[in-house]
Order: sequence, then structure tokens, then C-alpha cells
Amino acid sequence: MLTIFTYHSLDASGSVVSVTPAAFADQMACLARLGWRGISLREAIGQQQQTGQWPERCAVLTFDDGFANFFDVAGPILNRFGFSATVFLITGHVGGFNDWDAPPPGLGAQAMLTWAQVERLAADGIEFGSHTRTHPDLRTLTAQDAYDEIVGARSELEDRLGQTISTFAYPFGYLNDNAQQIVKQEFRAACTTVLRRANGDALHKLPRVDMYYIRSEQQFARVIAGELDGYLAFRRWGRSVRGALLRN
Repeated sequence: MLTIFTYHSLDASGSVVSVTPAAFADQMACLARLGWRGISLREAIGQQQQTGQWPERCAVLTFDDGFANFFDVAGPILNRFGFSATVFLITGHVGGFNDWDAPPPGLGAQAMLTWAQVERLAADGIEFGSHTRTHPDLRTLTAQDAYDEIVGARSELEDRLGQTISTFAYPFGYLNDNAQQIVKQEFRAACTTVLRRANGDALHKLPRVDMYYIRSEQQFARVIAGELDGYLAFRRWGRSVRGALLRN
């Protein structure tokens, strides 16, 4: 099985999408202390497709949206331990702010990565994946608009970075048949927000472990050891119940 962690912003706001810089540093130190590596999704997929197995003693580190604090906080910490990561970038907000939707309570306005920072990080080995141009709910779009959002963001990244962009993350975790079909045709792999570790999943619908649910270093270590699958299942059930209540 493979653990793919989901981060967003590294800040002290206490929002549902935030992890403090100190907590992130402790988590990366925990990985290193246990003899594990933090890697990009590109590396994990490459080994899986080559050998049929996920890499051992590795956790995939993914960061959604492209907050500027990735450059200031995550970059130096990852370099310290020799780790990599994948940043799923909203290309239409590069150099701007997190105003594609109302931010979660407490988060407020946050700066996003600039293109100069993206280029520097890519040169240092950070993988960038597409997270669309404007972070829409893909289920509400026409087939052409969904294609433009998904593939247009990839094209802009490839033009800027001069490298192939092969991974994607669905905004909000929302997808339908149309979005899935586009992603399956255009990318090697894609991430959802389904809350569990990956195990035999289709590569264009990979589950992840959202760091909102993993707050202590002890929990972090237990997740990668496979000791919290029951806890994640309970949390996954709770999210599905809340979603059903909101729809009704």
C-alpha cells in the first residue's frame, strides 16, 4: 500500500487546510527518523508502472493549490532531508491570491507561488501537476470547458517549465464521468480526496490522506505504518454522512 498525504497551506492560522510550519518540520523529521523518504507522485507512479509495486518505505507528499508558503517553508525543510513532493498548481492564480472561492474560516487571504518560484522549485526537483486553471467544480462544466481547465493548465505548466506534466488533482475532489475520461486520456495519474491509503486503485482515481485528520506526530507515524486504516475508514464514513445531509 502507498500513503499519499495531502497538504495545502503551511501556516499558523489553524484553518482546516493549514498545517503549522513546526508540525510539518516534525513530520518530515519523523519520516527520516523511521527510515522513510518523502517522494513525488511522479516517482511513485514511475516505479509502480516499471515494477508493478509501489516503492517501499516511501510516502508521497502532495500540496494542493500552490500556496507561496510552500516555497518559504516546505522547500527548505524538504531540502534538509533530501525529500521531494508534488505541487498541484492552479495556474490562473499563480502570482495572485487564494480567491478562487471564499477561504476557510481563519485562513484569510494567502499569497500563491509566483512563476519565478515555480521555476526555481521545479529546477530543484519538485514535481508540478495540474490542478486546473481556476479551481472549478468540474461536474458543472461542459466537456469543452472541463478540457480547457484540465489540459489548459497542463499546457501552461509545460510551456513555462519545459517539461512533461503527467499528474493531476481534481479540485475539491469532485469528478464525474466526463472529467475522469479527460484525465485518464491526458495524464499518467490523478488524485482524489477519498480518505484512505492507495491499494490497487485506478491510477487516475488515487485516494489520499488529508492532513486535517492527522494532527500529531504519533498519528503521522501510525498512518505510514498502516495502523490507522480503521480510523481513516471511520472519518471517511463521517464525511460521507455529512455530505449526504448537506445534499438533503
